[in-house]
Amino acid sequence: MRHLATLAGVLMLSAPLWASDHGPVFGYATPVNSQGEVSCDAGIFGRNGSRGTQLSTGTACGYGLTPHLTFTAFLPATFGSGSLPESRIFPTGEWSAGASWRFFHSVTQVGKRLEATGSLALVVPGPQPDAGILGNIHRAPGVAGTLAAGFASRSQYLWLGGGYTGFFEKGESRRPDTISWSTVYGFRPAKLRRGYDQWDYRGLVEFTGEHTGGVRVQNAVVPDSSSTSLWLGPSVLAIFKNVAIEGGIQAPLYRDVSTTRYGRENVRFALNFSYLRFSSKTTKH
Repeated sequence: MRHLATLAGVLMLSAPLWASDHGPVFGYATPVNSQGEVSCDAGIFGRNGSRGTQLSTGTACGYGLTPHLTFTAFLPATFGSGSLPESRIFPTGEWSAGASWRFFHSVTQVGKRLEATGSLALVVPGPQPDAGILGNIHRAPGVAGTLAAGFASRSQYLWLGGGYTGFFEKGESRRPDTISWSTVYGFRPAKLRRGYDQWDYRGLVEFTGEHTGGVRVQNAVVPDSSSTSLWLGPSVLAIFKNVAIEGGIQAPLYRDVSTTRYGRENVRFALNFSYLRFSSKTTKH
């Protein structure tokens, strides 16, 4: 049971801003790897709009440096040309590496805990060009930071989180800064709450939001290039020993986005596969 809880925690690493393919698929959460544990994820993420579908995939790997500090790296690839607004909740074409520090961890009762985790990452341009208006700017590195806090037990989870990503200027161009936030509620039904050697299931409801600033080209903000949107949808996490499969879908609740510039985004979806190699030196934390 302890290994099962550990894997569930790794899948809920607070790292969407650098597109680590972890669940909650769309939102932020607090757990990190145990010391010496290695996690690897591979998934596919999609955004469909009136101008086409934009897909992204990649591999994210994390290593527990201490019981409360995890290093993560992500190498993505993108497909399609949906010409959609900037997103940091969803993976894009940037490579990234960073660390997550669980700076608060309090066990209130057996199987119940309060946690808070902060993350910081360096984001650098990948080899693939961007689509739409973002393909017209000179790309430069950026920095992404997140903060998540919440409650977790054997049957329920609740997390609140937010993040900010900012990019440096290059050639009088600048990628837009992004502010993102999320609320995630998870539940583990008693009938589907099983041992380490059986499939164990969790359901989640994920609410996310993003605001992106205007795109700068030749030292001027491109008209109607900023955006704000809110999204809501379910996701499901299934765990068997040290392997997990998770998927989710979201629909828009609110969109303040120029349809002339970006078209109309209709749905977001994700499917992720995860593997965790447990450490023989795992300590209680």
